[in-house]
Amino acid sequence: MFSHSVVASLVAILMDVATASWQWEGRTLDDRRAVLECVKSGQAFSFTTTIGEFPSAKVSKAESDVTVATLIDIKYSANFKVITNSKAKEQYVLTQCGTEAPTDAVVDAVKKLDANYKRKHFTVPLEKVIATQTTMLGFVAALGLEDRMMAVSARAVAPCWQKASTTCSATLADQWSNKTLMKIQHAAADGVFDDCNGGCSMSNGIAFNPTADPGNLHGAEYIKVMAAFFNKEAEANKIFDAKMTTYAAMSSASMATKSVAWINYQAAATYNLGEGFYLSMADYKKQMVKDAGYKNVDPQALKTALPNLTRNTDGTTWVLRVNDYASKNEAATAFFGALSAVSAVIDEVYAPKPKDYDINTFYAKYNFTNSSQHAFMKHVLRIDGTMSVVNDLDWYESRIANPEWALEGLRHAVSGDASMRRKYFRNIAKDEVPKVLSADMCSKKMPTCEAKYPEVILCETAKAASTTKVTGAPKATDTTKAPEVSAAASTTKV
Repeated sequence: MFSHSVVASLVAILMDVATASWQWEGRTLDDRRAVLECVKSGQAFSFTTTIGEFPSAKVSKAESDVTVATLIDIKYSANFKVITNSKAKEQYVLTQCGTEAPTDAVVDAVKKLDANYKRKHFTVPLEKVIATQTTMLGFVAALGLEDRMMAVSARAVAPCWQKASTTCSATLADQWSNKTLMKIQHAAADGVFDDCNGGCSMSNGIAFNPTADPGNLHGAEYIKVMAAFFNKEAEANKIFDAKMTTYAAMSSASMATKSVAWINYQAAATYNLGEGFYLSMADYKKQMVKDAGYKNVDPQALKTALPNLTRNTDGTTWVLRVNDYASKNEAATAFFGALSAVSAVIDEVYAPKPKDYDINTFYAKYNFTNSSQHAFMKHVLRIDGTMSVVNDLDWYESRIANPEWALEGLRHAVSGDASMRRKYFRNIAKDEVPKVLSADMCSKKMPTCEAKYPEVILCETAKAASTTKVTGAPKATDTTKAPEVSAAASTTKV
């Protein structure tokens, strides 16, 4: 990992970044001990709250039709945890701050390092962190860790991410905008969560792959993996149990008489199968429809009515090409004639400005008129129902961590059930417009903005000893601001 002196030298090279808010300083070890985040010198310590098997038996049972590999293994010792990621071929040793890091021999006794695997050491809870993909930020937010992100993507959607990026000058650079700055930011972090598809070469890189295995609940359970880096296992277990309960409740009321199709019109391009009308059969979409109580379209049955319907190599996409018909209109008539009994369609045509995409746009894209009589014409859904000020979609950010929200949103959109919350989806047949999230909706105090430090995460010895907020003034050099402690952290009994 880069030393703080090296980071400081690199930062000095770039005068335009010298005052960036992402450079906030974390607490020293003495300060963290004073506010009970780290173990005091000479104090006994042992982790007592664990994650257990991963994936859990209840998730494996709930998604028994999903074939997954066991990519994550988590083991606990007295003052450290060992997370092994077989996809990235990396092992992370997480040592409680304030205690001595174990030797390789001690770690091997808990979990041996396999051949061709890389071992990395971290001190937990991490204090200054980066998540390179917006899909990871839903997990961060669910755990209430927004104030530990030192910089975030300008494409992030949730209010606190927009606040950090636009109001607090804490925008995360990338290899296209400023690769030099990106490397400096990554080096300044305690840990960098990344998909590591190209290899996790950073010494502080952490492979985080919630979509590596199919299964919406399997992906959501990765909240427990992220929680381990912040000593938030107790919270993660409770949060995920609540998600499982809500998800199961959404799945319990079957409305299998209604069917849903994910559709798209695409002009010819190098990345697709040619101009045509597309039907998506991606696993997570099919599972979402089924678990919401609806039926998926059967593409094989459609092929009986549409002999020219073609699928891609992995079977996730089917297309009716315009070139197989005399005109686009003729192809559209055939495609939607076969789908005429579908209860709802989810239109996935890309729209750079979602607010400008309405039912008339839909008519034009798919060669419809307002006199069309298909069953789905009253339920034309879009996934851009929640977005940021600059038109980025929450669908790609928070949905993976919160699949129960997607089920609720789909149920609301298809059934019109007012007891269900509108989320992700909007019905343009009812002239619904996107809900826009903005920075002023964030109430969290961020170190990139107005707070000096992130909220305290009490170490387990402190959690066991207290169920109230830490109210005493901080010691050592932490003299400008009393520590803030999250309610979840301060009230958890171990």
